[in-house]
Amino acid sequence: MFKKKRVRYLFILLALTAVSVIGLGWYDVKKGDSFTLTNIPILERVKVYLKRIVFIIPELQSTVDEQRNELTRLKNLARVEKKYVNELWKILSSSNHEKINSYFISKKILKSNLDTYMIKLFSLPFPGYNESISKPAAYLEQTNEQIFLGTGTGEFFTFNKDITAKFMVDQISSVKQNEIELKRIESNIKDIVHDEEFYSFGGLSIKDLLILDNKIFVSYTKEQSENCYNTSILTARLNLTFLNFNNFFSYKECYMRDDFDTRANGGRMVVYKDNKILLTIGVGTWTKKTKKAQDKNSLFGKIISIDLKTKDHELISIGHRNPQGLYYSKEDDLIISTEHGPRGGDEININLEPDTNKIENYGWPISSYGEHYDKVYWKEAPLKKSHKKFGFEEPIRDFTPSIAISEIIKIPKLFNEKFINDFFVAAMGRHIWMGQLSIHHIRFSKNFDKIEFEEIIPINYRIRDMIFLNEQNIIALVLEDIPAIGFLKLIN
Repeated sequence: MFKKKRVRYLFILLALTAVSVIGLGWYDVKKGDSFTLTNIPILERVKVYLKRIVFIIPELQSTVDEQRNELTRLKNLARVEKKYVNELWKILSSSNHEKINSYFISKKILKSNLDTYMIKLFSLPFPGYNESISKPAAYLEQTNEQIFLGTGTGEFFTFNKDITAKFMVDQISSVKQNEIELKRIESNIKDIVHDEEFYSFGGLSIKDLLILDNKIFVSYTKEQSENCYNTSILTARLNLTFLNFNNFFSYKECYMRDDFDTRANGGRMVVYKDNKILLTIGVGTWTKKTKKAQDKNSLFGKIISIDLKTKDHELISIGHRNPQGLYYSKEDDLIISTEHGPRGGDEININLEPDTNKIENYGWPISSYGEHYDKVYWKEAPLKKSHKKFGFEEPIRDFTPSIAISEIIKIPKLFNEKFINDFFVAAMGRHIWMGQLSIHHIRFSKNFDKIEFEEIIPINYRIRDMIFLNEQNIIALVLEDIPAIGFLKLIN
């Protein structure tokens, strides 16, 4: 087929050449010159013409071949480099990871002037988040004895909880107490997830970890059909040596890769009531025309419950943009979620009565206190500056400018006897002065109808995930731009 096209193009060019030669000859006749094929001026002009037009094809083909060969060489080089990077991670993960920094967050820089915190950071053996990698560094989960860490690229590690209490005793401790030994857990995830982007640069990644009933659940970006993606869940029996994953939950709906934005697909999981878990699913795309967050027949832009036994799912709330923080209170039977707005409009939302008979609607893309990045109005996504006026639930707190909001966890009185109904909200972003790169300490009223106290605890790094270690009375954080795992403790 390609050869036939080349012959056809050659005939066309020759015909154009003949017409051009006749045209040039006619021009010479009009000037009074003779028109013969031996006329040297014409031949010279024809030769130049042929060189420029006809014989450019082989030159272009040669250039294309060179570029194709160079592209192949670069792809092969990338595969080799990726292999070496993966091997390097394995080597590094088998060694201890030393404390790289420790500092105090004193009363002087906190609004309440009541508390002083100490934080210690330990290096992690894989690349941190940046614009070129565009992948979460890691997520945390725990059992009674172990802390589990799952990287965005599907690597799994564990270390013993007890060590955290030892190295948080004071600023100066033994070498052993200032090291973490990460133990790698092998898995079969590469037998399930085949997309190379998942294991290298790009946004396809793990989205969260959850441990329940001696099982580990992993939400991730799944290629549901060819080049079409959504947020799904794998599960495996908990094992410190090998995790044998199987598919737990997925659905047919997906976005083609060109329209799918990996930063907008949620994935946070928590334990829910009635033998169920909750899963957040973002809108999956920044395309303004999408109305899927308001469409009850779509799972994009929703918080759903999933039955652990039957794997049936139900809508809990709709109208979400990209919820990446999630908390369920069994005692109060309420859900708190945090979600990314566009330019501004990050939200903390509270569902006071989660019930499938009344599916709460949080407004996206009709209502938001943020703005589109391109500042262009779209009737499908008008971003009204009220939720309540248009029949939606108002956020209990919105952040404009955005703080790049992520996880939310409850902090008990054990951590601080002054805490009543206190939560820590993590912020990523880039600017400490905008409330990003910080923990937002928020105290809700008893009925969760207002915020009674708020202050910012500056961490100076991008906080992807947090867990509270109850036995050690410490907060563990993934600081993904270093990358490092941090441990935060109240010291006064």
